[in-house]
Amino acid sequence: MGRTIRSATQTWIEEEKALSRFTRALRKDDQQLLQELTNLSRLHIAEASYASNLYPMDIYLISMLLETYKKLRRTENKVAQLCKLQGIEPPPESEIPDLPSLTELIEHLDEEP
Repeated sequence: MGRTIRSATQTWIEEEKALSRFTRALRKDDQQLLQELTNLSRLHIAEASYASNLYPMDIYLISMLLETYKKLRRTENKVAQLCKLQGIEPPPESEIPDLPSLTELIEHLDEEP
């Protein structure tokens, strides 16, 4: 018997094919940037297999966003280190509040009488 569900890798390949016409319509420099984002999304193919409840494109985009955010954080850390070495006041870090997840809030509401 064959597989009844496509693997995460097969799904990724289909998503890339679906984007191909859009990619070709972009300017060359934008095509290069999109290719880089696509490569970033491939770093999380294995993890995507655990998120079968989400649409493949959602995971594809979340993977791109995650890798881009990690790169931003690394860059911010390098800037802070260079500022420290030069004796310059580093730029203020963008503070992201530590909020509870929506599921935690809903569960908390269910517990109250």
